[in-house]
Amino acid sequence: MTSVEPIGLIKKHWNKTPVPIYEIIYEMGLELVFQSMPDNVSGWIERLPSGKYKVAVNSNHPSTRQRFTAAHELGHYIYHRDLLGGGVGDNRAYRTDGTGRPNANILPIHERQANSFAANTLMPRHVIAAMPGPHDVSKLAELFGVSQGTMRVRLGE
Repeated sequence: MTSVEPIGLIKKHWNKTPVPIYEIIYEMGLELVFQSMPDNVSGWIERLPSGKYKVAVNSNHPSTRQRFTAAHELGHYIYHRDLLGGGVGDNRAYRTDGTGRPNANILPIHERQANSFAANTLMPRHVIAAMPGPHDVSKLAELFGVSQGTMRVRLGE
């Protein structure tokens, strides 16, 4: 496992847009791969025999989805590492159903925490708040490298 302090590392990159999530994952010491997966699977995280962790992201999904999935899996690593066991898969709704990587330890509350972590990491409130308004959803989504739907949720629309 890494000795890097996760929140400090994230804060180091917070003022960059888009937040370089893949760089953060690498700096955390995790392996990151992009591979073809069934459309209903967004990605997964697993513990390797070496004790290190690997995050896999569906290479067929749009880049905005890939970024959110990577951040979501990083959230599992940071907050739920003790529950991961061999790992967990996430479908398009960020649930384990149909992924081939179920994990009874990861409950809906954990998935919501990973989603919240991803949103907070990719779209830091302090950066959005500092931007002159009114906020244009499509421009903000492009700037932060997220989908317009994700940005709408973040803005409370």
